[in-house]
Order: sequence, then C-alpha cells, then structure tokens
Amino acid sequence: MPPQQPPALATARPLLSGTTFGMFAIVVLIWLLSLVVVALPALGAALVAGWRPQVAVALACGVWTVSAPLVLTRPVEALLARLLYHGLHRPDPTDLARVVPALERVCRRAGADPGRYLLRVQESRQLNAFALGGHVLAVTRVAIDLPDDMLEAVLAHEVGHHRHLHPLAIILGWWYLLPFEAAERLQRAIRRVTRGLARAYARLRDQTAGARAADGAIGMVVLLVVLGVLVVAGTLLAVALGLLWLPLAVLVRLARVLGAALSRSGEYAADRHAVELGYGPGLVRVLKLFVVAERSARRPRGLAALLRTHPTCAARILAVDRVRIS
Repeated sequence: MPPQQPPALATARPLLSGTTFGMFAIVVLIWLLSLVVVALPALGAALVAGWRPQVAVALACGVWTVSAPLVLTRPVEALLARLLYHGLHRPDPTDLARVVPALERVCRRAGADPGRYLLRVQESRQLNAFALGGHVLAVTRVAIDLPDDMLEAVLAHEVGHHRHLHPLAIILGWWYLLPFEAAERLQRAIRRVTRGLARAYARLRDQTAGARAADGAIGMVVLLVVLGVLVVAGTLLAVALGLLWLPLAVLVRLARVLGAALSRSGEYAADRHAVELGYGPGLVRVLKLFVVAERSARRPRGLAALLRTHPTCAARILAVDRVRIS
C-alpha cells in the first residue's frame, strides 16, 4: 500500500519564523551601516563641488536604499545568478522534462505555485541545489540524475527556503554589504600603493645619498620630496580610513557571524519543510551521501567555524529523525 500523501497547504503564504525575522534584522543592521559608507563619499563630493552636504548625503542614501528592490526583479536575479554561479544556465527541454514534473509534485503538496520559480541548471559534478532571491531555484546536473524521491526532497528543501524568505534576506544582505567590500578593496589598494611608494622612496634616497653629479642630485632630491609627500599622504589616508573603518568592520563581522548562525538555523527549517511534506526518507538518503566525505574533511575552527552557513549533514539527519518521530 503506497504511503499516504500529506494534504496540500491551503495557501502559499510565507512561513515566517524567528529565523526569518532574525535574518531580516541582520539585513536592517547591515543597511544602516552601509548608509555610513555611502554617505562619506557623497559628503566629500559635495564639499568639493560646493553642493549642499545635507542634500547630497540624503540623495545618495535614498538612491542606495531603493536600489535593493531592483535586485529582487526576476531579470536581475537571473543575471546575478549567472554572475555568481559558474556554469549556470536555463534548463534545456530534457532538463525541463525531468525537473518540472518533480517540482510540480512538490508544489502541489506545499500549496505553492511552481510558475513563480526561475528554474536553472548548474553544470557541476557536485550534488547541490540552491535558492536565490525571490525566484531562482537551481539544481546541479548531478541532482537532476537523482531518483525521483531524492530529487523531490532536494526541491522541497529549496522551496522551503523560498517560503521562509531565506534567499530574499540573504540577497538583500549581500547587496547592502557591497559598500563594505568596496571600502576594503580601497583600503588594500591604498596600502599597496603606499608600500610601493615607500620602497621607491627608500631606493631614491639611497641613490641621492651616493650621487656625485650636482644636476642629477637636484633632480633626485625633487623626486624624493614628491615621493615623500605621497608616502606621507598615503599613510595618513590609510590610518584615517582604518580608524574610521574599525568600528564599522567590527559590527559587520559580528553581523556576518550572526547571519551565519541564522543561515544554519534556516537549513534546519528548510529540512523541516521537506519532512512535513513527506520527503523525510528521501532527504535523509541525500544527506547520507555527504556524511563520509564530511567526516574525513578537516573541521573548521575559530572564526571559520562561526562563519559556516550550513550545519553538518550528520546533525541535519538527527534533526530530520527528530521531526519524523515527533
């Protein structure tokens, strides 16, 4: 006798949980911090150009804030998915014939609309799937070749992420972190240039000290002064940026640690969603494929452990078993 199918949910409303609210709280924190980074160059540009600083800062912060909804449009999400994940493409007719019926069965149980998802396939030799933004749902070539129950379990897990709005919070957090990435790259570039100028300054100083020709020595001294000014300016700028950046960097790293913890909680929530739809056995079979490799790999420690976005598969299997028993 085939197992009884769980009834479909009445609506496809988001499944809001403490993890979801926590993720969006982190997004709000990152957004507020990003406004500081965005406001500084706007203030500098206003002072140089003679604009009203308040207007320039308000305009820059406003434009930056409303830019996020653009990231959540389907075309932009599809573009970002291609940029962020190598080998990602639209499914061909063979892929659609395999994935669409499985997704429809999952969505029928979940009471969700399969048409809202942008299906993508990643040419990868690894078994994986991911959800991005509000629409993208991707599976690797290896996942497509799984047996029906395992493929549907993988899809149910990703649909669970979407219904809990996890990918939405993650992409917003990623977007609002971009100013910090730009600031860190600027800091590194200034340090590299300053170190290079300092080395050139030292070489020229040695050459000037040993120069015998007066004309040559004068030219070297002028160049030495110019380089010395640039080295001092670069050092002062690097120190100023470092002092300004330090409290922001601490808060951003704290937000990343908290975000990683919430991401791990989100994985358990997506697993629970799959189990509640009746895909517990298939999900366990999928997770067991990773356990051996996971046990042989080096376990992350320190900050790397805190920044893990996924719990171990062994821990997830235990959590799935608890849900199935309860």
